[in-house]
Amino acid sequence: GEVALPEIMLFRVGRQAVTDSSRVPSVLSVINWIDEKSADGTRDLEFFEVGEDTPEQHPTSVLLNNARWSDPITETPDLGSTEIWRFINGTDDDHPIHVHLVDFQILDRQPFVLDVYNASKVVHFTGPAVKPEPFEAGWKDVVRCPPGVVTRIIMRFGDFAGRYVWHCHILEHEDNEM
Repeated sequence: GEVALPEIMLFRVGRQAVTDSSRVPSVLSVINWIDEKSADGTRDLEFFEVGEDTPEQHPTSVLLNNARWSDPITETPDLGSTEIWRFINGTDDDHPIHVHLVDFQILDRQPFVLDVYNASKVVHFTGPAVKPEPFEAGWKDVVRCPPGVVTRIIMRFGDFAGRYVWHCHILEHEDNEM
């Protein structure tokens, strides 16, 4: 039989002058912001380091909500619910956290005293909540969570009834239980 050849686009560049009248629009897209007051609840989700953290030895594990990767998933929001998740980063590292199966919006970040938190699990804020950077103002599926900061996100769970896996997107952290 005959072999079908792929269609190829050919560009012929000429010397003719062209006027470009295109413009970048003043608004690229309209974001419908989720109202914080519409949240059905808030979850506190903590980051822990287990083991020594010295120049000679790194933590033996970095845990999310004090759970190992093989532990059962505990985040099972109701279908149609809206939740705020507070990522409380008690580690010394910045973690890009990915939530599967849902897009979210970043609400804010607020610094706290890391040593007090690690000793007592009490969040003592040291400054006001800060809105996300302009490049973070939109729908996300990964959020940067700095150390000693509570990062808040809000999301609607409308398309999937089930468990929502969340994890750090740094490969070495994923391989180390995060």
